Amino acid sequence: GCTATCVQLTTSILPAHHLVHWSDKVDINMATDLVRLSCTSKGTTARASSTWKHDTRKFGPLNALNNNTEDAWKSAQSEENDPLAYFEIDFHRPVQVNELRIQYQGGFVGMDCIVYQKSGDETSDWEECEDLFIDPIDSNEVQTFESEADDATSDKCSALRIEFGRSTDFYGRIVIYSLEVWGTE
Repeated sequence: GCTATCVQLTTSILPAHHLVHWSDKVDINMATDLVRLSCTSKGTTARASSTWKHDTRKFGPLNALNNNTEDAWKSAQSEENDPLAYFEIDFHRPVQVNELRIQYQGGFVGMDCIVYQKSGDETSDWEECEDLFIDPIDSNEVQTFESEADDATSDKCSALRIEFGRSTDFYGRIVIYSLEVWGTE
């Protein structure tokens, strides 16, 4: 399984309402063993519920994985009869997810998130991650969400899906400049 503690990463001093929270389960030394699992060079792919103006070259989901802050995934406006946007990452291999690092465009943040995982191949069903919780704030800063799973007992997954219940944008658009998945292979 994958609920997490939010760690706000910035290079400046945060106002009091942006407190950094650490889980008792976090091992500071663990971070040195983590690798970026979401590298497209490792065969990781992405897909999303929609892309702004259907322009996948400029606004497609792979742009959030490519480490270029000039690029982004930008969703289309939400439709009233289908307001739920999603972003999927397929690793094409079993991985242990320890944290997600997401940089949204402020004002276009996906909220009320639920994370799902697949533990097998693409024919497997999506299962809700019980140990990875994403509760972003409306900010341009990189936000880190750590898994509360015990590495020794948690299942590996082959794909992640983040469903956004709403957006901070009036029209329901979501913009992600960077989405990194860190963990072990």
